[in-house]
Amino acid sequence: MFSSEQDSSKPVKYGELIVLGCNGSLPGGDRGRRRSRFGLFKRPTANGVKPSTTHTCSPQAAKVISNTSQHSVSYTLSWAETVVVEYTDDNETDMFQIGRSTESPIDIVVTNTASGSHGNGPVRLLQSTISRFACRIVCDRTPPYTARVYAAGFDCSRNIFLGEKAAKWRTFGGQMDGLTTNGVLLMQPARGSRPAVWREISVCGNVFTLRDSASPQNRGKQVKDEAPVLLDGSLIDLCGVTLLWRSVDGLSHSPTASHLEALRLRLNAARPQCPVLLSTLAFPSLDGPRPRRPWAYLTCGHVHGYHPWQGRGVVFKQQSSAEAEKREEEGDGRRDTGEIEGRMEEIENEGEAITGERDGESGEKGDDTVKRGREKEGGGDEGHREIEREREKERPVEGMEEDREAIKGERECPLCRSRGPYVPLTLGRVSGVYADAEAPSHAFVPCGHVCSERTVEHWSKTPLKRGTHSFHPACPFCLGQLRRDRPYVRLIFQGPLD
Repeated sequence: MFSSEQDSSKPVKYGELIVLGCNGSLPGGDRGRRRSRFGLFKRPTANGVKPSTTHTCSPQAAKVISNTSQHSVSYTLSWAETVVVEYTDDNETDMFQIGRSTESPIDIVVTNTASGSHGNGPVRLLQSTISRFACRIVCDRTPPYTARVYAAGFDCSRNIFLGEKAAKWRTFGGQMDGLTTNGVLLMQPARGSRPAVWREISVCGNVFTLRDSASPQNRGKQVKDEAPVLLDGSLIDLCGVTLLWRSVDGLSHSPTASHLEALRLRLNAARPQCPVLLSTLAFPSLDGPRPRRPWAYLTCGHVHGYHPWQGRGVVFKQQSSAEAEKREEEGDGRRDTGEIEGRMEEIENEGEAITGERDGESGEKGDDTVKRGREKEGGGDEGHREIEREREKERPVEGMEEDREAIKGERECPLCRSRGPYVPLTLGRVSGVYADAEAPSHAFVPCGHVCSERTVEHWSKTPLKRGTHSFHPACPFCLGQLRRDRPYVRLIFQGPLD
C-alpha cells in the first residue's frame, strides 16, 4: 500500500522531483534526463561547490572566468565594472542542476508544460520561458540530508553570468547576490499558522517576497526567517514548469503506483453502470483494452457512459453506435474544441445559406403563392393563409438555442436535470501528488481527473503560477485551471441492477 523504507544496500535517496501536469509520463514518453519524475541519489563522489574569493574587475577575475575547471558567478554592474565570485569544491554536498538545456551540466532537463483541452497533459510551446540553466539543488551528504534550492545553474564553462539588466546588489557583508531574469519561485507547505505563500530564491539562496511586475529589476523584501530548504510538499516554479519535491519520509507514507492500480481494479469490480444505456463502465488501464469509460456531469457528479442525450426540448442528430464509439475514442481525455467550433460554424453557415437562398427566391416565390391563393375559392384570405404557412416553415426550430448551448458543452443530466459540463473521467496516476491513499471519489472541475477527497481539497487551495504574474488553483495532473466557485465535485456512481 505504501512505499517501503529505504534499503541500506541501495544508494542513499535524498528525495524526488515530480513534474506537475504530466499525469505519469511526458507526451513523448520518459527518456534519459527528460522525465516526469526524478530521483535524487547520493553521488559516489561529492560535486558540490561553495563561494570563496571575490574579484572586482581585475585580471584575476578575467582569469577565473576563462578557467573552465573553476566554478564562478559573474555580476555585471556596468560596462566598466564586473564582480566575479569564485567557488571552490565542497566535499560535504551534492549538486543537481535543472534547466531547459540538454548540455552535460544539466542533470534534469525540463520543458514547458501547459494545460491542454480537457486535461490532456503538457504540450511543448514554440518558445520556452524556462532558462537554459534555471536552478540547482544542493543536498547534504550526511543525515538528515537537507536539500536546498538556489537560482541559476552553472553552464558548460562552469560559470553563471548575471547581465547588466538582471537584478543584483551587494549585501551588508560586502558579498554579491542577484536574481535571474525569469525567476525561481519556492512555495513551502503550510505549517501551523504559517500559510503557504510563494517566495523568490536568489543565486545565493536568500528568500525574498515576489517582485513587482512593473519593476522586475528590483528585488522584493528579504524574508530573513525563511530558508530555501526543501520540505516534503515544497513547490518549485521555473517560469514554465512546476516541480513538486517529495522527501523520502513523505514518500514512505504515500500510496505507490501498485496501490493506485489496486484502487482502479476495486472501482471497476463494483461494476458501475450507465443509467441511460445500462452498460457497465470501467476505468481503462495504461496498456490494456479500452472498455466503455465513465463520463460525468460536473454540476451534480452523476456518472454515465458516453451518450448523445442533450436535454429536454433539445434537437440533436441521433448518432449510430459506431459513430458514438468513434467520437468517444477521438475525445479520449479531452473535449475537442476545434470540432465543437466547427459544428457551430456549420450550423451558422447552413442557416446563412438557407436564408440567402430563400431571400433570393422570396419575390418569385411570394408572387406565386399569392397567385395560387387568389385562384382558390375564397380569394385573398386563403392566399394569405398559404403565405403564412410558407413563412411558418422558415421560422427557426424551437430549442435551437439550447442545441447550440449543448454543443458548447452544457448538457442536462438525465437523472437530476441539472445543466453543466459533461466530460470523460480520467484517473490521476501520479501517486506523489496524492494527499492520502483513499479510494478515488472526487473529480476536478472542469478537467475531470479523479482522485481522493483529501487530494482535491489540498490542490483546490494551492495556487499555481499561471502565465507571468497570476496564480490560480490548478489540477496537478493536467495543470488545467480549476473553477473558482466549485473546483471539484463528488462522483455518484450507479450500481449494477442485477
